[in-house]
Amino acid sequence: MLTSEELIDIQNNLSRNSIFTDLFTKPIRKIGGVDLSFIKDHAVAAYICVNYKNLEIIEKKTLLTKLDFPYRPGFLWFREGPPIVRIIKSLEVLPDVFMINAHGLAHPRRFGCASHVGVNIEKPTIGIAGSKLFGEVIKIPRKFGDTEPLKSNNDTIGYIIKPKIGKPIYVSPGHMVSLESTVKITINCLRNHRLPEPLYLSHILAESRKRNIIHSMSSSFVTHFS
Repeated sequence: MLTSEELIDIQNNLSRNSIFTDLFTKPIRKIGGVDLSFIKDHAVAAYICVNYKNLEIIEKKTLLTKLDFPYRPGFLWFREGPPIVRIIKSLEVLPDVFMINAHGLAHPRRFGCASHVGVNIEKPTIGIAGSKLFGEVIKIPRKFGDTEPLKSNNDTIGYIIKPKIGKPIYVSPGHMVSLESTVKITINCLRNHRLPEPLYLSHILAESRKRNIIHSMSSSFVTHFS
């Protein structure tokens, strides 16, 4: 197992490859969301691709993967990155932008899991999380669609956005997407849920596949001993 210092070195070295300008295809036609659900030492990776204009589902896919790294705050990539990359690399057609349930620029090394994924696959990514990992909150947005900057040493590293339902979410560019576009794209994908639709739908899909797997495991156990 690598030490924290070694993991930080990896993040710092790779962070030099991060790009925070818009290099995605315009206009955006398809946007994908990737989320994970966990069963002991395994992860169910779920991918949903939607039409950017109407947010209708175009494609969906799940993948069960064994985890090889424990949960450690600030080092999410080393646990969740491999399953995310694996399901993305199994796709035949890629969306214009990926939404990842993780932080991007809003990270102590400015290189969260969403950035690490983007650099790894060389595709545009946006990081979206339900809680703050790093940065200074100046003000909390209160109304749907309102935004407030997340700061670090007077630099804006992300934004806090108020969805229609629930507490604010924390968004930041992962790779090949600017801060401004990160906000615009996220707000466009917000509907009647806390998370933007690509991530909300991928979360629902991951949980559904998880329940089916657990049910199958329980049924197998009952059949074996009946």
